[in-house]
Amino acid sequence: MRAYKIATRIAAAALAAGGSTLLFGAAPARADTVFIEVNPSTINAGFSVSLRASCGSTVNPATAKSDAFGVITLMAEKNFLIGTATIPSDTKPHGYPVKLTCASGSTAITTLWVINPTKPTKGPNTGGGALAHQGNGPLVLGGSIAAICAGLGLGIVTLRRRRSAYEA
Repeated sequence: MRAYKIATRIAAAALAAGGSTLLFGAAPARADTVFIEVNPSTINAGFSVSLRASCGSTVNPATAKSDAFGVITLMAEKNFLIGTATIPSDTKPHGYPVKLTCASGSTAITTLWVINPTKPTKGPNTGGGALAHQGNGPLVLGGSIAAICAGLGLGIVTLRRRRSAYEA
């Protein structure tokens, strides 16, 4: 009986380990991290962005290429590859891929969004704006006066009823 309980517990533990591996997958092997970041990721044309990248354990210079700014070389600084790019002022608003190419041949891609501040985006359609035009001043004033008069009339009627209740 005791051997049966031990065998059951071992089978349950094996089933739990196998089930968790199926559900969550095996732990991935550690690999060198290759990435590129653009800061800020949304910029007005005519301004500069900072690029920070990593080619894993390699600190050799790498290149970053985009239609938004061309090709720049990223140099090693404090365990990262760093560079700055200026977006020409005539760059069209759009999302531009930025591709990192490491000396080892590894690559990474991110997106740089260029916006045009001279052409603001249209706001949301929230209706015809019938209440927003200037012709509503008299309507608002008249409604306010009517509300004040109604409040005063109600106060006078209430006051008279209270006085008559005390007199009786």
